[in-house]
Amino acid sequence: MVPFVLISVSLVGGATGLLFALESFREKERRAPWAGLSAAMLFFLAGMLSWGFPALRWGIFFIYGVGILFLAVLFIPAPPRSKAPAGTARCRVGAIHRFDERDIVFARNRSLPPGSDPYRLYYSKYPERESGDALRRSKGGPVGSIGLIDKGFRPNVAMIEACFEMPVIFGPHAVKPHDGKRVPENLDPVHAAARIKEFAVHLGADLAGICRVNPEWAYSHRGEIFFDNWKDWGKPIPEPLPFAVVIAVEMDRELVGAAPHTPTLLESAKNYAKGAYITTILARWFSGMGFSAAAQHSRHYDLNLVPLAIDAGLGELGRFGFLITDRFGPRVRLFAVTTDMPLAPDAPADFGVDSFCRHCLKCADACPSRAIPAGKKTIVNGIEKWRIDPERCFDFWAKVGTDCSICMGICPFSRPHRGFHRLARRMIRHSRVARATFPALDNGIYGKRWHPRKVPAWVDYRDCTLRSG
Repeated sequence: MVPFVLISVSLVGGATGLLFALESFREKERRAPWAGLSAAMLFFLAGMLSWGFPALRWGIFFIYGVGILFLAVLFIPAPPRSKAPAGTARCRVGAIHRFDERDIVFARNRSLPPGSDPYRLYYSKYPERESGDALRRSKGGPVGSIGLIDKGFRPNVAMIEACFEMPVIFGPHAVKPHDGKRVPENLDPVHAAARIKEFAVHLGADLAGICRVNPEWAYSHRGEIFFDNWKDWGKPIPEPLPFAVVIAVEMDRELVGAAPHTPTLLESAKNYAKGAYITTILARWFSGMGFSAAAQHSRHYDLNLVPLAIDAGLGELGRFGFLITDRFGPRVRLFAVTTDMPLAPDAPADFGVDSFCRHCLKCADACPSRAIPAGKKTIVNGIEKWRIDPERCFDFWAKVGTDCSICMGICPFSRPHRGFHRLARRMIRHSRVARATFPALDNGIYGKRWHPRKVPAWVDYRDCTLRSG
């Protein structure tokens, strides 16, 4: 009986190792295929030893028993958090003050021209920021000289610039107030929510959720100026419309895998173009239904979209400040449409991200600028979270001429939502043991260091055959 059990477990374990190796090879992993092959060889070797050397059977039986017990524990669900607050309320520990858009590092770089009135007004209040901002500004825009890390490889840079032009085109049309000419359509909020989310997906969104807008997530004063509307700089931003449709657009894993090279920035730029297109159309739909709406994309933000997405049930906040979704991990870009049309909100998600990130330091260890904290959470404006250093992050962007995205690429949740990864996420969702042990297991299988991946030929930044001379 014992030999039969041991050989059966060895065959199943060996086959699983081979399947894992094959899946990892298809995903172009560097280290994981060898981990799978090694595991398969160990299982097959244990099976042969248990058949040929009876004295070893009970030792192998004990090792297998411990392994099976550990797997069983991973399927034991954690107690429900029925009394715990949901969404962003979970990390709220004090009073929250609306964040001033003028303080965002992007706004300081793009919307404070030296010698202008906004420049003098802002740095008279924050003189300690002037020298650092001036140094960053001297290196170019938010990503410095685009594609600097790839020596400005023109085919890729031109694609990036073309994509970034689209939000500029849509930006002036972001706000669509109710014109008083149409009587608001009286749709049931549940039906309306289902319809608008499906419409968003049809237009190209990969995820869509709805929440009531917490005004605390809106910016307090205008700081980003894109269309020469300088009279708006520093003006209070009105409270947002009460409902939001929040969408996420997936970033292609292959292109994110090239981080921090130009294919990753191209994928960001494409999604910013896509998000502007989708949200502008959705805002027009609300207007056509007789309601006010405002598209929230990279040329018109009234709110911080990450907490909005959390409240809309799209995901949870990760150590690196990004939203982590269940299906795509952090490989998404977020957009939204705010409206006064009544919509049924979605429930916030809880699939173990916060607990997992407490044990996982992969993004912090891989961050080239050391902008991601490796320690515990701190309280920032009434919210308990990991505090990111945006200036350090921004400085590295300027050095490479892209938006880096290494933290996004190395996150274990960024792997494809299929096969073994899907099973692992299911365990993380339900098991505290999985959340505590899988980060170390992930490091052992995939490694802790980041290595840029190969990309398709059409976007290969190393391809010099397109250069003349």
